[in-house]
Amino acid sequence: MTDAITATVEHSFPGKTPDQIFRAWIDPDLLPQWLAPDPYDLVHAEIEAVRSGHYRHDIVGPDGKHVVIGEFLRFEPGRRLRKSWNYRGPNPAPRPEPTFVDVIIEQGEGNSSRLILTHHGLRDQVEWNHYDSGWRVCFERLETLDL
Repeated sequence: MTDAITATVEHSFPGKTPDQIFRAWIDPDLLPQWLAPDPYDLVHAEIEAVRSGHYRHDIVGPDGKHVVIGEFLRFEPGRRLRKSWNYRGPNPAPRPEPTFVDVIIEQGEGNSSRLILTHHGLRDQVEWNHYDSGWRVCFERLETLDL
């Protein structure tokens, strides 16, 4: 995996606190409202919201079923997450090894929060494009939620 690449996406959330943004990552009722770009829908989320806890996201779209499972490797409420990301589905091509997602949430200027996501271990430009654009759309959806 020495040739793996990383996608980094930053986003500001006006009117939202770091605790609200963090909760959106771990609340199985909130996740389906933002964690899948159109035309996909997150239809089921299971989350054990603690360090070493496991999660599962079931997503459906025009190209079939997608599943993401993983473990919270770092868990600092209101501040930071690191989780393994084991994707199974048709897009991008399946892979046997996980990637890793780091999320840092900070107090922004005024009444806002700033999120920095780093998705490590992407294998090529196609996978980078897929995740970079997908995360950006998801964060736009998250920004519109009433948390």
